[in-house]
Amino acid sequence: MSKGIDHVVLLKVKDDATTEQVSNVLNMANDMVSIPGVLSISWGTSFVEDWMADRRQGFTHAICVRLESKEALRVYQDHPQHLTVKGELAKIFEMPPMAIDWESTLVTTSTE
Repeated sequence: MSKGIDHVVLLKVKDDATTEQVSNVLNMANDMVSIPGVLSISWGTSFVEDWMADRRQGFTHAICVRLESKEALRVYQDHPQHLTVKGELAKIFEMPPMAIDWESTLVTTSTE
């Protein structure tokens, strides 16, 4: 098991944003994995199945960034690449987004 920081951002797409705009800016987020201390990035579109209650509260997309430490989170927050992506997100998603950070343990299944 390894410890790290999870940074999650919940976003609500603006009514006038196109699918292409959303895809382009979220793909830009993938490149943030090159920021020092970033271990992984995942993002996606929220969904509801017919057997689920709709708990999304209007949030349409989420981004999850896994970082090495609180110090890495600080570097990430101030990094020019993150600030560029954040600016592009503001053009097509309602601001401010909901964001939360926590110190966590990563548990994975063994593949041996």
